[in-house]
Amino acid sequence: MKEYFTQQQIDQELHKIYIEEDDLLLEGEFIEGEGKHYVITGIATIEQERYHDFEIEFNLVEFPKEETISVIMDMDWEWYDYLC
Repeated sequence: MKEYFTQQQIDQELHKIYIEEDDLLLEGEFIEGEGKHYVITGIATIEQERYHDFEIEFNLVEFPKEETISVIMDMDWEWYDYLC
């Protein structure tokens, strides 16, 4: 599955992820993956610097009922990692 955020999802700010411990804001462009394992790609802002094509790999705590952005972005993560 590879799904891009729609304008409606962007307006609802579903595409934004804030990781407090790293003071990182990711504005996602798309999500890809399946099951419990996904990668979100977008533009990260770290210490007021912007990084394009930034990727966060994450694993969900449980399987999503539907593989849609709305469902996936509303679920808890078991772990995450930054990809270089």
